[in-house]
Amino acid sequence: MITLRPPEQAGKPLYWQIYDQFKEDIYSGALAAHEKLPSKRKLAADLGVSVTTVDGAYAQLACEGFIEARPKRGYFVCPMGQLKGLRPRPPEPHPPEPEDPGLLVDFSANTVDKDAFPYNTWRKLLKAAFNEYDPDVLKRPAAQGDLELRQVIATYLYSSRGVRCQAEQVIIGAGADHLLLVLGYILGNSFTIALENPVYNKAYQIFRHMGYPTLPIDVDGAGMPATPLQGLENTVVYITPSHQFPLGISMPISRRIQLLHWAEAGKNRYIIEDDYDSEFRYHTRPLPSLQSIDSHDKVIYLGTFTKSIAPALRMGFLVLPPQLLARYKEGFGSFASPISRLEQRVLCAFIRDGYYERHLNKMRVIYGNKRAYLEKALAGAFPASLAIHGENAGHHLLVSSRAGRGEGDLCAAARREGVRVYPISSYFIGPMPPRYSGSVLLGYGGLSEKELALGVACLKRAWGK
Repeated sequence: MITLRPPEQAGKPLYWQIYDQFKEDIYSGALAAHEKLPSKRKLAADLGVSVTTVDGAYAQLACEGFIEARPKRGYFVCPMGQLKGLRPRPPEPHPPEPEDPGLLVDFSANTVDKDAFPYNTWRKLLKAAFNEYDPDVLKRPAAQGDLELRQVIATYLYSSRGVRCQAEQVIIGAGADHLLLVLGYILGNSFTIALENPVYNKAYQIFRHMGYPTLPIDVDGAGMPATPLQGLENTVVYITPSHQFPLGISMPISRRIQLLHWAEAGKNRYIIEDDYDSEFRYHTRPLPSLQSIDSHDKVIYLGTFTKSIAPALRMGFLVLPPQLLARYKEGFGSFASPISRLEQRVLCAFIRDGYYERHLNKMRVIYGNKRAYLEKALAGAFPASLAIHGENAGHHLLVSSRAGRGEGDLCAAARREGVRVYPISSYFIGPMPPRYSGSVLLGYGGLSEKELALGVACLKRAWGK
């Protein structure tokens, strides 16, 4: 029996209510296969609606294959086969993200200063990029990314990082993770991936899940050593030389040269240079890239705008050596770009017109001041019991307890005082060496000085006992 809800309770058009009830009856078996439905005129009269309303419901049911019209006989239920007896379930509303009760300060290393984002500039460039008189604005972007953006990035990389490349070598992708997947497909599965240990663990997980053999190499005070690589062929090394994550080490020129010599000595040896956090050094100029001193086309350069602009801008770039570029074009050059043309044009204008450089200069001052403030506050709160590690760079620092407290104890005690700090054990492949057992990460990019002061005060109560 089809019924309609009162208008104030319905919430759906009348034809859709009729459609819903018939569909429910067909799924449940209340209406059997080949059973005839009431005529449109009779059902309209019974429900007090127009024939047009019933016609709309029947048309939708017929379109989806629940019923069929038989000439001069009416509408009949279609056989449902193995679907008979199933009841459709409406989608359940997605539960909201659970809030962390009592959390006062989150020292996450994955945030940026939202108040310093150039909202007005970005809005202006977005409006200018969406030009309805441009015949290309709605076209699919090129697989490697828009040519003008790749040209702008190539020019910027040369002036800021010494990277030597042509726009043809640049591939635009949806952040570092996506680009590592692309690179994994280009390389094929004949390579072993050597990773610094500890490591950006998403890189490790990506290569591992793609079936690559992985070789963790423990870093020392200068980053990944070259000695364990000697004699290895068909090997790709993944490193973050400008600001090693999570330890914050910057690789000196001597170690960079050693790794380049290793790569140059074999045919199938490459280095992935993830230039993480390279834009932010606070006491010295950014270090030259490894790619800039590579004379044998052995370095694959990877960069993103996650920290320099915002994590929401899921855009990054690969610079491929010529031989790997040929592999890309042969096997993957026809793949669709995952980045919309509109977003690429906004970023292109942001870099080309000088906004990006001005933004970086501003953010270096902001983040440098935050780091100095946090270091001073920690030194005052823990004059003897806490050590601070890492270069004056990036968005995080590493602290370790001199009192013999482990990372689990440090994290738990901080959380009881409403503060979240981050363990580093999850970044190690295999067991964490004992010398790091009392170390945790503190990010400061997204926190104000007031929040930093509150966080340190809470940590003093947590760790000063």
